[in-house]
Amino acid sequence: MRRLITRARRDERGAVSVVVAVSMVALLGFVAITVDIGALYAERAELQNGADAAALAVAQECAAAKTCTSTTAGAPWLTSADTTARSLANANAVDDATNISSVTSPAPGSVRITTGTRDGSSGAGALAYTFAPILGIDTANPTATATAAWGSPAAGPAMLPLAFAPCEFAQGNGIRVFRTHGDPTCSSTSPSGQVLPGGFSWLAHPSGTCAVRVDIAVNAPLPSDSGNDFPAGCSAVLNSTAIGKTLLLPVYVDKGGTGNNGWYKIRGWAAFELLGWNFSGTSLNNTAYTNAKCTGNCRGLIGRFVKYVSLDDRFTRGGPDLGASLVSLTK
Repeated sequence: MRRLITRARRDERGAVSVVVAVSMVALLGFVAITVDIGALYAERAELQNGADAAALAVAQECAAAKTCTSTTAGAPWLTSADTTARSLANANAVDDATNISSVTSPAPGSVRITTGTRDGSSGAGALAYTFAPILGIDTANPTATATAAWGSPAAGPAMLPLAFAPCEFAQGNGIRVFRTHGDPTCSSTSPSGQVLPGGFSWLAHPSGTCAVRVDIAVNAPLPSDSGNDFPAGCSAVLNSTAIGKTLLLPVYVDKGGTGNNGWYKIRGWAAFELLGWNFSGTSLNNTAYTNAKCTGNCRGLIGRFVKYVSLDDRFTRGGPDLGASLVSLTK
């Protein structure tokens, strides 16, 4: 009987050894999945961040230079973009090393960057797994792609509910006073037949707020008052921190109606550098510029038109080029 019990115990120990061995293989497989798949996801995240940053950087350069017009492979701007893309992609990698697989322009006004793995120490173009080789999987070759586009604004929020007259915009980018109560240098006429106040006027906006959304495809309505009042809510926009900042403001091309039935047809958006103002109850830098003083009964903004590239994702592209450009990632 003792011999039978001893033999049974030996058989059980042998069976347990087999189970343990099989379990260890399964456990190592799970470790491989957990550790190596985690590393793969981390690598893909780095590559995607690098591709996004590179595409946005190239698009911003193109929006500012306005010379990235050819979509042909090997175009000079695409060759130059490779350098910018490589720098930004590498900066987003833990080991400061990433492959740039391709830099292309799928359509006018866009650039596409594809990144791939490169080991910073060995230069290898693959991600080496740690545990997966046990299962016969040695490396992976993850990639990431990002496309960025640039163009002029078509619709978005005017941070001040104002619309510039075409003649004001045509006068160039010198520092000037843009009056809201009449400027003889601007020949535009208002719907009532009078000189359009300051070449631009307040637009209708929600009560107590300052911003208004404007679209070149939709007529922008006028407020019911004369446009000479300082809108409630705008004091939060016009403060010392706003000086020197650039605002995207609409330029109109046509107008019609009278009173609260008046409207502006918006042509596009211009970038306006705010340098000062003078309104009832609030003023700043209104005597700082020799040829742009606004005191006494003068009401208006002081500033100039500038070239400007924005990453503001509240705007859509598709308008004419009036100096302002938008850059964003696309699908």
